[in-house]
Amino acid sequence: MALTRLDRDRYVLGDASAHVGFLNCERISERSHIHDWTVEPHYHEGLAQLFVFDTGTVDGMIDTRRQRLNGPALVWLPALCTHAFNYPKDMQGWVLTVPTSDIARLAERAAWIAPWIETPQILQGDPHQGVLSEALNLAKSIETEHEKHDEIRNSVLEARFLLLLGNLHRGLIQQAGSREPVGDRQTALVRQLQTCLDRHMPETRSVTDYAKMLSVTPTHLSRVTKAVTGKTVAEIIQDRVLLEAKRKLAFTDLPVSEIAYALSFSSPSYFTRFFAARMAETPKAFRQRSRAASV
Repeated sequence: MALTRLDRDRYVLGDASAHVGFLNCERISERSHIHDWTVEPHYHEGLAQLFVFDTGTVDGMIDTRRQRLNGPALVWLPALCTHAFNYPKDMQGWVLTVPTSDIARLAERAAWIAPWIETPQILQGDPHQGVLSEALNLAKSIETEHEKHDEIRNSVLEARFLLLLGNLHRGLIQQAGSREPVGDRQTALVRQLQTCLDRHMPETRSVTDYAKMLSVTPTHLSRVTKAVTGKTVAEIIQDRVLLEAKRKLAFTDLPVSEIAYALSFSSPSYFTRFFAARMAETPKAFRQRSRAASV
């Protein structure tokens, strides 16, 4: 299989430092002469992307999972998320690319995005047609504004992009089922936890250690995290370790033993037990299956 690669020139224009405006907006067709409607596995550092698909079916891979996306659809990909797509010829849609520094700034004033902005999200299907129709119109308006070059361009783009994230957020709430509203302080605490996890994973996995970093008790941290995300801190930590393990198995040739130690497991056998308990297969079997599926 083609191993994943950090992309700075094929599927986006440069790295985060090259995106001096608020966002970059491209139609999927604009790079078809480069990728011939097939986007190989890759990821972006410092850049997040929102794909807005019009009608058509896209076969894709997001992290290690195969996905069939039936447009209209919205796909949110945070930085470092490996992805690949096989588009039908003449596929209509847009790719909006935003530096993660701007996403972090948006999250400070729009706390409602914090529970999901760090993980891939997909919204499609008949129950969401109203939201998706609005999203298509917003994408068209962003494309129009993107072509302008006056002093209010970035402000307008940011406002419309936030509206687009609002559409995705409402669709995700509908998709997951209604949860009891949580306060801004709770959401802010979870956002701080996510920042700590980004800085200290996989070396630090103790709920107590993260609670100390945030000056709260482990019980309070887990209770708030459960209310906001539906998962405890321990479950989130395990999910992150598992995701990183799956990425290393699928997209690198590192031996299982090296992956185990890189993820701070005390031994390869402990790592294998951890992985098998959650995936119902060994790391070796997962690697073979994921690579066979990509042939």
